[in-house]
Amino acid sequence: MMTPMTPKMIRISLVAAALGTLLAFPATAQVVAITNPSFEADVIDSGTFRVDAGFPQGWAAYDPSSILNGGANSIGIIYPAGSEFFPGGAPDGNNAAIVYLAGSTDVEAGLQQTLSTLLLANTRYTVSVGIGNIASGTSTGTSSGGPGVFYDLSGFPGYRIDLLAGGVVLASDNSTLSGTIPEGEFRTSSFVFDTTAVTPQIGQNLGIRLVNLAHSPGTEVDFDNVSIVATPVPEPATCGIAMSAILALAFTVKRKASISEWQGA
Repeated sequence: MMTPMTPKMIRISLVAAALGTLLAFPATAQVVAITNPSFEADVIDSGTFRVDAGFPQGWAAYDPSSILNGGANSIGIIYPAGSEFFPGGAPDGNNAAIVYLAGSTDVEAGLQQTLSTLLLANTRYTVSVGIGNIASGTSTGTSSGGPGVFYDLSGFPGYRIDLLAGGVVLASDNSTLSGTIPEGEFRTSSFVFDTTAVTPQIGQNLGIRLVNLAHSPGTEVDFDNVSIVATPVPEPATCGIAMSAILALAFTVKRKASISEWQGA
């Protein structure tokens, strides 16, 4: 024969269930798959850069105004170790991506990729990308345009990182690091986007876009170590139920303590 549950036991069970639900949610963060996220699939010589067709692998050109021409406006790869451009090398691995826009002002272009992962409900997406402010320097070895060419790369044209789903921009970092990245160095851009059960793009393919804003002065932005991490989050209703149960138990305990003190007075 089962012992009947007292009101106190019921309250404790409800609180335990609510806490269990909350603790079960944020446990598993998943790294979203990105093809060639640190541009290591592209093989070039140390200290060189390439803006040939096909670089970087796995990425498509983002070129809304059709300005990319492989010359004054180009995308490509740089292996900065051993060069004057980034003396400290790339943030992750050997390579970084180039978006070079010397022939256009205020006409953006860059790189983008549609991912196989679908946007999920009740999930926090954390986006991180290394942003490089390239220093002026002289090309070496097998670099595009040949060795011994000096490039004045002073200034920074601004950047934007877009998180997309179904081709719709969900969230961006619109150049928040501009003015804070020393020449010849990288800094990490990071931002988050939370979905709910009713976010319109749920079930559509995620995407990532890396943009040079082409604002004068400055010509080139470099990108590396692109990362998206998805972490489940509880629905607000679940949090509300749990908090209500916890507050109710706390009120009951406090009330009983007050009564005991009054009776003992």
